[in-house]
Amino acid sequence: MKLLSPQEVHLALQVQKDVLLVDIREPYEYQNCQIEALRIPMADFATTFPTLPSHEQIVIMCQSGRRAEALANFIETEFSATNIYVLDGGLNAWITEVDPQLSCE
Repeated sequence: MKLLSPQEVHLALQVQKDVLLVDIREPYEYQNCQIEALRIPMADFATTFPTLPSHEQIVIMCQSGRRAEALANFIETEFSATNIYVLDGGLNAWITEVDPQLSCE
């Protein structure tokens, strides 16, 4: 499993690198707190993954990074995927390191 820091992901998105950020949190979690990302709940990701467009990096994020790590390990194993990354620390780290104005209450 490969981790990318919030700063690395933010920079990749800014320079329009071939990266897809996927928020795997449940809909109720991102209703009040979200960043621009494709939303695919964790339970649906494995069935959706084969239909995703090809990207150099697919970065999975959740609130803290733990669910994303578990899902990344599963996807790498089941699909032999080599382009799966995890947003290190999840949305919590993103808020701390990239967007402190974002509030998740």
